[in-house]
Amino acid sequence: MTICLMGAFSICNGQTLETISGKKEIVKKDTTKQMNLLDEQTKMFSQIFEMAGANDENPLAGATNYLEAIEQIDMTEEQKETIREQYKVYDLSLDPTKKDSLKIMVGKMLENAIEKTQTEIE
Repeated sequence: MTICLMGAFSICNGQTLETISGKKEIVKKDTTKQMNLLDEQTKMFSQIFEMAGANDENPLAGATNYLEAIEQIDMTEEQKETIREQYKVYDLSLDPTKKDSLKIMVGKMLENAIEKTQTEIE
């Protein structure tokens, strides 16, 4: 019990000393690309359908990433292109070193959406 009390006091004491001294912690930025969850989900669901015995009816048969899964889906080419652009934006957002490319791509997507909306209104 004494050890627990000493641990609690030392934690509280450490917090007050940090605020009094005004020291700021330096946080290092992560420059590594994070895992692409869409690709990982595609792999996982493809394996689940395969294990369940849906070999011929597997909607994700043979897809190793999200872009391959998009190609296998039955939809119009315009819808597929929209999904591909959204995927590229998501993929760029995972890499902290490519923030400039992300800004450019999002800007282009916004411009295209504005133009499309304006043509539909007219």
